[in-house]
Order: sequence, then structure tokens, then C-alpha cells
Amino acid sequence: MCRLLGWAAHTPVTLAELLGEADLDAFTALSRKHGDGWGVAVRDRRGIQGHTSPDAACYSREYEQLTHSLAGDLGIVHLRWATLGLPVQPTNTHPFVDDGVAFAHNGSVRPPSALDEMLTDKQRAAMRGTTDSERYFRAVLSAAGHAPLQYGLAQVVDRIARTKDFTSLNCLLMTPDTLYAACRFNPGAEDDEGEDYFHLRYRVTEDAVVVASSGWGSDWQVLDNGTLLTVDRATLQTSVVSLDEVLIGT
Repeated sequence: MCRLLGWAAHTPVTLAELLGEADLDAFTALSRKHGDGWGVAVRDRRGIQGHTSPDAACYSREYEQLTHSLAGDLGIVHLRWATLGLPVQPTNTHPFVDDGVAFAHNGSVRPPSALDEMLTDKQRAAMRGTTDSERYFRAVLSAAGHAPLQYGLAQVVDRIARTKDFTSLNCLLMTPDTLYAACRFNPGAEDDEGEDYFHLRYRVTEDAVVVASSGWGSDWQVLDNGTLLTVDRATLQTSVVSLDEVLIGT
């Protein structure tokens, strides 16, 4: 299980500038429980850059430095809580970055190998770690092919939800132009960590859109289960549609 945070902003900002020190401290404090690694991916002039570490964010000098110096107009932050006996190691730490796309996931698909059948040979060979989350990411890349990325995401979410044992498929997916947040969880799995553990929320200001897991902050709108939030980097325009609509409309 994990905590997610993503943003889109009119101008490049650090996480500290985006949230303010109090909200940043509250988010970082979640790593006292979700302490099996952290990662940040941002879009800058070079494209999407990822930085990950297998230690706890609340004790990491590198995390402290990056959250005050690494600026982007699109970004994802992930705090990992390792599940399913998966090892704590750099290659298992989110966000995963490949093909100009960054991805972070909160939840579990059991067993991780159940997703192997959804990967193309190319994406199977590109695997760096052992997690269900990286397999989920590579299943999305496999499904997208020449289709829109959001269609690949909706298709994979639908297939996993219908055919696999899962707790949550909540994820953030970032391209150089767009931030996507998919909310799809198994309500029966909520009791383990509290009734709102798998809820995703977002807030919109004049300068930025922030989307995050529960547990900190205020002034949020809740994403309904089974929906996809899309944020355009250039305009900060948002749309929320059901994942089923994405499949029907593409």
C-alpha cells in the first residue's frame, strides 16, 4: 500500500512551494508508516525525470533536498509501503519511468505474476523489479500501443478488476502534457486500513491542480470510485469521467 501525490501547475514549482511547509510536513509524515521507499518524478525542459530511494522519506536528506529544489510543472510523488512480501529495493520503488511516461500505484494485485499475461514481450523484457505495480504500468504501456494512453489505462483497469484479485488500482500516470489519476478500488478491501484509505481527492486553485491519497491536507474534492481525472498541463483544465466512458468513447 502507498500514498500518492500529483500536481500540474502553470509554472514549474517545487513541492515545498506547491504545498507550503505545513502541508509538505503532513504529507511527509505519512512515510513513518509508508516508509519502504519514496520517489519523485517531474516534467522539466529535459522531459520526465525520476528520482527514487528505498528509504523512508521522513529520514531522507535527499528527499528533503529534492522537495525544496526540484521544480516541475507536472509531478508525481510516491511513498511506498511494501506488501505481498515484495523486497524493499531501488527497482521496486515508484514512480516507474519509461517511454516518456511516469506511473505510481497504490494497492495490490495478487499474485503479481497474474499480470504477466497482459504484458507484451517488449514490456516483459523491460521489467526492472518484481512488483505488481510495475507490471500494472507495463500492462498499460502494452495495451496502449498506438491507441490513446488513457484508453490503455482504462482497458487494463477493467480487465484486472474483472479477472484478478486486487485491493486497489488507484494510480497516477503522467506524460509530458497530461496528468491522469485513476480511482478504482475494491470496497471490500477498505476495512483493513480505514474506510477512506483508498479514496483519491483533488483540489483546484488558480495556479495548480493537486491530486492525492487521503490522510492529510484540506479543501479536497473526492474522486468517485471508477473514475478518471485528467489534467491538461498547458491550461490546467480538468475533466472527470467514468473509466467505462473512456472505453466506450475511444
